[in-house]
Amino acid sequence: MLNLHEIHILIYIALAMIVSHLPFIGRYLSIVNTLIHENGHALAALLFNGKVYSIKLFHNTSGEAITGQSGWFSNIIISYSGYTFSSLVVYICFMLLNKGHFILILYGFLFIAVLNLLFWIRNVYGAFWLVSFILLCGWTIHSGQVGIQMVLSYFLSAILLTQSVSSALQIFMLSLLRKNSAGDASSLASFTKLPAALWGFLFFLQAIYVAYTAIHDYLF
Repeated sequence: MLNLHEIHILIYIALAMIVSHLPFIGRYLSIVNTLIHENGHALAALLFNGKVYSIKLFHNTSGEAITGQSGWFSNIIISYSGYTFSSLVVYICFMLLNKGHFILILYGFLFIAVLNLLFWIRNVYGAFWLVSFILLCGWTIHSGQVGIQMVLSYFLSAILLTQSVSSALQIFMLSLLRKNSAGDASSLASFTKLPAALWGFLFFLQAIYVAYTAIHDYLF
């Protein structure tokens, strides 16, 4: 028998899957995953003594992180880190939901958004999206309404989970059909001389595994 927490998460995952396919609001919310993904690249660059020159977020849910680094190994880690970081944040979000610390999820998203707006975002749409997202999270936290805070934290976590899997699936399909236009999979293929399809499959397998583990560990 499912408890209330488990029912909540299942409902929000189902809603996230539906809403993410809606014309405007779906793309707007899906950019949460793009933000986390690009910050994975940025964080890896900083960890390897590189630089983050800019991050761009686009209305079609794609993104771009321009980093500066040297070395074959660091290039591989930075290219691989985007999907990995998204999956890691999914796991953390579900862990916090399980413990009832949903306000920490909102503070986490707010911190990342403010950091990007101040230092990294370099395109108009990205800045507009971040401002609106900061206002949404900031107002929700400031309102003190526990119910509203819980709804937003559950929903953002569910969006991140569904988008981390669907975006990894998309890149896997691209790596099979257009190996030179498969984003991070293509970059990794050029660095390692391994097929882009292999990297695309690893991204998808990783996203599925982490999503399953998060649900298994903190839902059932």
